[in-house]
Amino acid sequence: MRMQTLGAVALPLLFARCYVYTPLETVMPRSEVDVALALTDQGRVEAAHTLGPALDRVEGRVAQVNDTAYLLQVSSVRDLRGVVTKWSGERVMVPRAWVGNSYTRRLSRSRTYLFAGAFAAGAAAFIASRALGVGGPSSQGSGGQGSGGDNQ
Repeated sequence: MRMQTLGAVALPLLFARCYVYTPLETVMPRSEVDVALALTDQGRVEAAHTLGPALDRVEGRVAQVNDTAYLLQVSSVRDLRGVVTKWSGERVMVPRAWVGNSYTRRLSRSRTYLFAGAFAAGAAAFIASRALGVGGPSSQGSGGQGSGGDNQ
C-alpha cells in the first residue's frame, strides 16, 4: 500500500521535472500558453499588494495579452528566497513594465527520455527481483525463538 501511495505522489513530481522554461519567442504569446514572468525591482514593489511581497517570479497561463499587460491565471509565485506559493488560477493583471524577462514552459525531450529510461530500468529490476524471489520474505527462519543477542 505504501508503494502505491509513494508512486502516486512521486510520479507526477518526476514528470513535472520533464519541463523546462525557455525565453518567450514572441512579445504577444497566444492565450492558453504557460509562462513564467520574472519581475523587475519596480515590479516587485508594485506587485506586493496584489501578488505578495518580495516576489521574483509569477507563473501561470496566459488568459489575455495586449501591448501593456498580461492577464494571467496564476498557478504559483516564487519569492526572492525561492519559496513557492501555489495559486488556484486566480486572474491577475501583470503590467509589462513589471516584467524583466518572460519564459514559456516546454517539454524537454532529453529529460523525458532520461526519465522514461530510468523508469523502465527500475520497473525491469523490480519485476526481475520478484521473479527471482530476491528481496521477498525468506522461507528459512531462525528455527526457533533465538536469543536476539547477548542477554546477560
